Amino acid sequence: MKTPANSVRLTRGRRPDTVPDTLEGPHAPGGYTWAALVDHLVGAHGSLARVAELLAESRGYRDDAASIERALRRLRARADKPGGVWGTRVLERFGLPDEPTSRARWMGSYHSRFTDLPVDACESLLRMWDSGPVRESRARAWIELGFASVALRRRALDAADEHLASARLVLARAHPAALVEWALTAAFVASRRASPDQVTSALALAGDALERHAHEIEPDELACLHARWVDQRAFDLNRTRNAEREREAMALYASLEARDAPPFARSRRENGLAYAHMRLGARRAAREHAERAARAAGDAGALRLRAMALLMIVKIDGAIAAQDELDRARTIARALGDDELLARVERAR
Repeated sequence: MKTPANSVRLTRGRRPDTVPDTLEGPHAPGGYTWAALVDHLVGAHGSLARVAELLAESRGYRDDAASIERALRRLRARADKPGGVWGTRVLERFGLPDEPTSRARWMGSYHSRFTDLPVDACESLLRMWDSGPVRESRARAWIELGFASVALRRRALDAADEHLASARLVLARAHPAALVEWALTAAFVASRRASPDQVTSALALAGDALERHAHEIEPDELACLHARWVDQRAFDLNRTRNAEREREAMALYASLEARDAPPFARSRRENGLAYAHMRLGARRAAREHAERAARAAGDAGALRLRAMALLMIVKIDGAIAAQDELDRARTIARALGDDELLARVERAR
Protein backbone atom coordinates (compact mmCIF):
# COMPACT_ATOMS: atom_id res chain seq x y z
CA MET A 1 0.00 0.00 0.00
CA LYS A 2 1.31 3.45 -0.87
CA THR A 3 2.37 5.52 2.13
CA PRO A 4 0.54 8.88 2.35
CA ALA A 5 2.75 11.89 1.71
CA ASN A 6 2.00 13.37 5.12
CA SER A 7 3.32 10.28 6.89
CA VAL A 8 6.85 10.43 5.51
CA ARG A 9 8.33 11.31 8.88
CA LEU A 10 7.37 8.28 10.90
CA THR A 11 10.73 7.89 12.69
CA ARG A 12 14.01 9.28 12.67
CA GLY A 13 37.10 7.02 0.36
CA ARG A 14 33.81 5.19 -1.38
CA ARG A 15 32.53 5.70 -4.92
CA PRO A 16 29.14 7.45 -4.87
CA ASP A 17 27.52 4.90 -7.19
CA THR A 18 28.67 1.84 -5.23
CA VAL A 19 26.66 -0.01 -2.58
CA PRO A 20 28.70 -0.25 0.67
CA ASP A 21 29.87 -3.69 1.72
CA THR A 22 27.33 -5.60 3.76
CA LEU A 23 28.04 -5.38 7.47
CA GLU A 24 29.00 -8.72 8.90
CA GLY A 25 27.85 -10.29 12.13
CA PRO A 26 24.58 -10.90 13.95
CA HIS A 27 23.82 -7.19 14.33
CA ALA A 28 23.69 -6.37 10.60
CA PRO A 29 20.01 -7.21 9.83
CA GLY A 30 18.69 -4.61 12.30
CA GLY A 31 20.89 -1.73 11.31
CA TYR A 32 23.72 -0.98 13.74
CA THR A 33 23.37 -1.58 17.48
CA TRP A 34 25.32 -0.60 20.58
CA ALA A 35 26.37 -4.24 20.89
CA ALA A 36 27.90 -4.03 17.41
CA LEU A 37 29.77 -0.87 18.35
CA VAL A 38 31.10 -2.28 21.64
CA ASP A 39 32.14 -5.51 19.90
CA HIS A 40 33.94 -3.48 17.24
CA LEU A 41 35.85 -1.56 19.90
CA VAL A 42 36.79 -4.77 21.70
CA GLY A 43 38.09 -6.18 18.42
CA ALA A 44 40.02 -3.00 17.65
CA HIS A 45 41.61 -2.62 21.12
CA GLY A 46 41.92 -6.20 22.32
CA SER A 47 39.53 -6.39 25.26
CA LEU A 48 36.62 -4.68 26.98
CA ALA A 49 38.97 -3.82 29.84
CA ARG A 50 41.28 -1.96 27.46
CA VAL A 51 38.35 0.01 25.97
CA ALA A 52 37.29 0.96 29.51
CA GLU A 53 40.85 2.03 30.33
CA LEU A 54 40.99 4.28 27.25
CA LEU A 55 37.67 5.86 28.21
CA ALA A 56 38.87 6.40 31.79
CA GLU A 57 42.06 8.01 30.52
CA SER A 58 40.13 10.34 28.17
CA ARG A 59 38.06 11.50 31.16
CA GLY A 60 41.02 12.14 33.42
CA TYR A 61 40.15 9.04 35.49
CA ARG A 62 37.08 10.71 36.98
CA ASP A 63 35.53 7.23 36.74
CA ASP A 64 37.52 4.09 37.46
CA ALA A 65 38.01 1.58 34.65
CA ALA A 66 36.08 -1.18 36.42
CA SER A 67 32.97 1.02 36.70
CA ILE A 68 33.28 1.99 33.04
CA GLU A 69 33.61 -1.66 32.03
CA ARG A 70 30.32 -2.40 33.80
CA ALA A 71 28.75 0.59 32.03
CA LEU A 72 29.94 -0.79 28.67
CA ARG A 73 28.34 -4.14 29.41
CA ARG A 74 25.06 -2.34 30.10
CA LEU A 75 25.51 -0.30 26.93
CA ARG A 76 25.98 -3.48 24.93
CA ALA A 77 22.53 -4.60 26.09
CA ARG A 78 20.89 -1.36 24.87
CA ALA A 79 20.57 -2.80 21.34
CA ASP A 80 19.15 0.02 19.17
CA LYS A 81 17.76 2.11 22.05
CA PRO A 82 19.23 5.47 23.15
CA GLY A 83 22.70 4.98 24.59
CA GLY A 84 22.44 7.45 27.44
CA VAL A 85 25.47 9.09 29.04
CA TRP A 86 27.92 6.32 28.25
CA GLY A 87 26.72 6.00 24.67
CA THR A 88 27.51 9.68 24.22
CA ARG A 89 30.92 9.29 25.85
CA VAL A 90 31.82 6.28 23.72
CA LEU A 91 30.92 8.15 20.53
CA GLU A 92 32.84 11.24 21.66
CA ARG A 93 35.96 9.18 22.34
CA PHE A 94 35.87 6.64 19.50
CA GLY A 95 33.29 7.82 16.97
CA LEU A 96 31.31 5.51 14.70
CA PRO A 97 33.22 2.91 12.64
CA ASP A 98 33.71 3.44 8.92
CA GLU A 99 31.25 0.75 7.79
CA PRO A 100 28.02 2.08 9.34
CA THR A 101 29.13 5.64 8.57
CA SER A 102 29.61 4.68 4.92
CA ARG A 103 26.20 3.03 4.83
CA ALA A 104 24.51 6.14 6.23
CA ARG A 105 26.38 8.33 3.76
CA TRP A 106 25.28 6.12 0.85
CA MET A 107 21.63 6.45 1.92
CA GLY A 108 21.90 10.22 2.32
CA SER A 109 23.57 11.02 -1.02
CA TYR A 110 21.19 11.85 -3.86
CA HIS A 111 23.75 10.84 -6.48
CA SER A 112 24.20 7.32 -5.04
CA ARG A 113 22.24 4.36 -6.34
CA PHE A 114 20.20 4.33 -3.14
CA THR A 115 17.79 6.71 -4.87
CA ASP A 116 17.22 4.08 -7.57
CA LEU A 117 15.50 1.83 -5.05
CA PRO A 118 11.70 2.04 -4.74
CA VAL A 119 10.67 4.86 -2.41
CA ASP A 120 9.07 2.53 0.15
CA ALA A 121 12.23 0.40 0.28
CA CYS A 122 14.35 3.51 0.85
CA GLU A 123 12.18 4.59 3.77
CA SER A 124 12.28 1.11 5.32
CA LEU A 125 16.08 0.99 5.16
CA LEU A 126 16.41 4.47 6.60
CA ARG A 127 14.14 3.59 9.52
CA MET A 128 16.24 0.49 10.20
CA TRP A 129 19.42 2.56 10.52
CA ASP A 130 17.81 5.53 12.27
CA SER A 131 18.47 4.23 15.78
CA GLY A 132 21.15 3.31 18.31
CA PRO A 133 24.65 4.71 17.81
CA VAL A 134 23.95 5.84 14.24
CA ARG A 135 21.14 8.10 15.43
CA GLU A 136 23.37 9.62 18.11
CA SER A 137 26.47 10.06 15.96
CA ARG A 138 27.35 12.64 13.36
CA ALA A 139 26.16 10.12 10.73
CA ARG A 140 22.65 11.15 11.73
CA ALA A 141 22.98 14.03 9.24
CA TRP A 142 23.09 11.53 6.37
CA ILE A 143 20.06 9.63 7.66
CA GLU A 144 18.04 12.85 7.86
CA LEU A 145 19.18 13.81 4.36
CA GLY A 146 18.03 10.40 3.14
CA PHE A 147 14.61 10.97 4.69
CA ALA A 148 14.49 14.41 3.05
CA SER A 149 15.15 12.81 -0.33
CA VAL A 150 12.35 10.29 0.25
CA ALA A 151 10.01 13.16 1.15
CA LEU A 152 10.92 15.01 -2.04
CA ARG A 153 10.31 11.93 -4.16
CA ARG A 154 6.83 11.89 -2.57
CA ARG A 155 6.46 15.63 -3.21
CA ALA A 156 6.08 16.22 0.54
CA LEU A 157 7.89 19.55 0.91
CA ASP A 158 6.93 20.13 4.56
CA ALA A 159 8.34 16.75 5.57
CA ALA A 160 11.52 17.50 3.60
CA ASP A 161 11.88 20.79 5.49
CA GLU A 162 11.55 18.95 8.82
CA HIS A 163 14.33 16.52 7.97
CA LEU A 164 16.56 19.30 6.65
CA ALA A 165 16.06 21.13 9.95
CA SER A 166 17.04 17.98 11.87
CA ALA A 167 20.09 17.43 9.68
CA ARG A 168 21.21 21.01 10.22
CA LEU A 169 21.49 20.37 13.97
CA VAL A 170 24.47 18.04 13.41
CA LEU A 171 26.02 19.51 10.25
CA ALA A 172 28.76 21.26 12.22
CA ARG A 173 30.27 17.89 13.20
CA ALA A 174 29.34 15.97 10.02
CA HIS A 175 31.55 15.37 6.99
CA PRO A 176 31.80 18.48 4.74
CA ALA A 177 30.07 16.56 1.93
CA ALA A 178 26.96 16.50 4.12
CA LEU A 179 26.94 20.30 4.19
CA VAL A 180 27.04 20.39 0.38
CA GLU A 181 24.29 17.77 0.21
CA TRP A 182 22.18 19.75 2.67
CA ALA A 183 22.59 23.01 0.75
CA LEU A 184 21.75 21.41 -2.61
CA THR A 185 18.66 19.78 -1.16
CA ALA A 186 17.59 23.03 0.50
CA ALA A 187 18.01 24.84 -2.83
CA PHE A 188 15.81 22.24 -4.55
CA VAL A 189 13.08 22.66 -1.93
CA ALA A 190 13.27 26.44 -2.26
CA SER A 191 12.94 26.19 -6.05
CA ARG A 192 9.81 24.10 -5.60
CA ARG A 193 8.43 26.78 -3.29
CA ALA A 194 9.31 29.51 -5.81
CA SER A 195 11.65 31.25 -3.34
CA PRO A 196 14.45 32.59 -5.59
CA ASP A 197 16.34 34.37 -2.80
CA GLN A 198 16.54 31.15 -0.78
CA VAL A 199 17.66 29.25 -3.88
CA THR A 200 20.47 31.74 -4.45
CA SER A 201 21.53 31.63 -0.81
CA ALA A 202 21.55 27.82 -0.62
CA LEU A 203 23.47 27.44 -3.88
CA ALA A 204 26.02 30.02 -2.73
CA LEU A 205 26.50 27.98 0.46
CA ALA A 206 26.95 24.78 -1.57
CA GLY A 207 29.43 26.44 -3.95
CA ASP A 208 31.47 27.89 -1.10
CA ALA A 209 31.55 24.52 0.72
CA LEU A 210 32.64 22.74 -2.46
CA GLU A 211 35.51 25.17 -2.91
CA ARG A 212 36.65 25.19 0.73
CA HIS A 213 36.39 21.45 1.34
CA ALA A 214 37.30 20.01 -2.07
CA HIS A 215 40.44 18.40 -0.63
CA GLU A 216 38.35 16.53 1.97
CA ILE A 217 35.93 14.93 -0.48
CA GLU A 218 36.78 11.86 -2.57
CA PRO A 219 37.24 12.86 -6.26
CA ASP A 220 34.31 10.93 -7.75
CA GLU A 221 31.94 12.19 -5.09
CA LEU A 222 33.26 15.70 -5.56
CA ALA A 223 32.58 15.44 -9.31
CA CYS A 224 28.98 14.33 -8.66
CA LEU A 225 28.34 17.09 -6.13
CA HIS A 226 29.86 19.68 -8.44
CA ALA A 227 27.75 18.45 -11.38
CA ARG A 228 24.63 18.75 -9.24
CA TRP A 229 25.61 22.28 -8.18
CA VAL A 230 26.12 23.23 -11.84
CA ASP A 231 22.79 21.63 -12.78
CA GLN A 232 20.88 23.56 -10.13
CA ARG A 233 22.71 26.82 -10.90
CA ALA A 234 21.93 26.37 -14.59
CA PHE A 235 18.29 25.57 -13.87
CA ASP A 236 18.03 28.79 -11.87
CA LEU A 237 19.58 30.72 -14.78
CA ASN A 238 17.45 29.04 -17.44
CA ARG A 239 14.15 29.74 -15.72
CA THR A 240 14.66 33.49 -16.28
CA ARG A 241 14.24 32.97 -20.04
CA ASN A 242 17.00 35.53 -20.56
CA ALA A 243 19.28 34.79 -23.53
CA GLU A 244 22.44 35.98 -21.78
CA ARG A 245 21.74 33.86 -18.71
CA GLU A 246 20.89 30.86 -20.86
CA ARG A 247 24.29 31.16 -22.52
CA GLU A 248 25.85 31.33 -19.05
CA ALA A 249 23.99 28.14 -18.10
CA MET A 250 25.24 26.40 -21.24
CA ALA A 251 28.82 27.42 -20.43
CA LEU A 252 28.44 25.97 -16.93
CA TYR A 253 27.41 22.59 -18.33
CA ALA A 254 30.19 22.68 -20.94
CA SER A 255 32.75 23.34 -18.18
CA LEU A 256 32.08 19.92 -16.62
CA GLU A 257 34.49 17.07 -17.34
CA ALA A 258 33.28 15.09 -20.37
CA ARG A 259 35.48 11.98 -20.30
CA ASP A 260 36.89 10.94 -16.95
CA ALA A 261 34.02 11.99 -14.69
CA PRO A 262 31.77 9.35 -13.05
CA PRO A 263 28.71 8.39 -15.14
CA PHE A 264 26.30 10.36 -12.92
CA ALA A 265 28.21 13.60 -13.53
CA ARG A 266 28.51 12.89 -17.27
CA SER A 267 24.79 12.28 -17.54
CA ARG A 268 23.95 15.57 -15.81
CA ARG A 269 26.36 17.37 -18.15
CA GLU A 270 24.90 15.87 -21.31
CA ASN A 271 21.30 16.36 -20.24
CA GLY A 272 22.01 20.01 -19.49
CA LEU A 273 23.70 20.54 -22.84
CA ALA A 274 20.73 18.84 -24.53
CA TYR A 275 18.39 21.39 -22.97
CA ALA A 276 20.68 24.28 -23.88
CA HIS A 277 20.87 23.23 -27.53
CA MET A 278 17.14 22.68 -27.65
CA ARG A 279 16.59 26.25 -26.47
CA LEU A 280 18.89 27.43 -29.28
CA GLY A 281 16.84 25.49 -31.82
CA ALA A 282 19.71 23.07 -32.52
CA ARG A 283 17.53 19.98 -32.13
CA ARG A 284 19.90 17.52 -33.78
CA ALA A 285 22.72 18.44 -31.38
CA ALA A 286 20.22 18.43 -28.51
CA ARG A 287 19.11 14.88 -29.40
CA GLU A 288 22.73 13.69 -29.51
CA HIS A 289 23.44 15.08 -26.04
CA ALA A 290 20.24 13.56 -24.63
CA GLU A 291 21.17 10.15 -26.02
CA ARG A 292 24.62 10.47 -24.43
CA ALA A 293 22.92 11.35 -21.14
CA ALA A 294 20.81 8.21 -21.36
CA ARG A 295 23.89 6.07 -22.12
CA ALA A 296 25.84 7.55 -19.19
CA ALA A 297 22.87 6.92 -16.89
CA GLY A 298 22.83 3.33 -18.09
CA ASP A 299 26.55 3.05 -17.37
CA ALA A 300 25.83 4.21 -13.82
CA GLY A 301 22.89 1.83 -13.43
CA ALA A 302 20.89 4.92 -12.49
CA LEU A 303 17.19 4.41 -13.25
CA ARG A 304 15.94 7.85 -12.22
CA LEU A 305 18.71 9.52 -14.20
CA ARG A 306 17.86 7.42 -17.23
CA ALA A 307 14.20 8.39 -16.95
CA MET A 308 15.22 12.07 -16.89
CA ALA A 309 17.31 11.61 -20.04
CA LEU A 310 14.38 9.89 -21.74
CA LEU A 311 12.14 12.80 -20.77
CA MET A 312 14.64 15.19 -22.30
CA ILE A 313 14.28 13.31 -25.57
CA VAL A 314 10.51 13.72 -25.23
CA LYS A 315 10.99 17.48 -24.79
CA ILE A 316 13.15 17.65 -27.89
CA ASP A 317 11.10 15.41 -30.20
CA GLY A 318 7.63 15.99 -28.74
CA ALA A 319 5.43 13.54 -26.86
CA ILE A 320 3.87 12.02 -29.98
CA ALA A 321 7.14 11.36 -31.80
CA ALA A 322 8.85 10.14 -28.61
CA GLN A 323 5.98 8.05 -27.26
CA ASP A 324 8.28 5.06 -26.67
CA GLU A 325 10.67 7.13 -24.53
CA LEU A 326 7.72 8.60 -22.63
CA ASP A 327 6.30 5.15 -21.91
CA ARG A 328 9.70 3.88 -20.71
CA ALA A 329 10.16 6.84 -18.38
CA ARG A 330 6.67 6.27 -16.99
CA THR A 331 7.42 2.58 -16.42
CA ILE A 332 10.55 3.48 -14.43
CA ALA A 333 8.70 6.08 -12.34
CA ARG A 334 5.89 3.68 -11.51
CA ALA A 335 8.27 0.86 -10.63
CA LEU A 336 10.05 3.15 -8.17
CA GLY A 337 6.84 4.56 -6.70
CA ASP A 338 8.34 7.98 -7.38
CA ASP A 339 5.67 10.71 -7.37
CA GLU A 340 8.15 13.44 -8.32
CA LEU A 341 9.33 11.49 -11.35
CA LEU A 342 5.74 10.64 -12.31
CA ALA A 343 4.87 14.33 -12.17
CA ARG A 344 7.70 15.05 -14.61
CA VAL A 345 6.35 12.34 -16.91
CA GLU A 346 2.89 13.90 -16.83
CA ARG A 347 4.33 17.37 -17.57
CA ALA A 348 6.20 15.91 -20.53
CA ARG A 349 2.94 14.69 -22.01
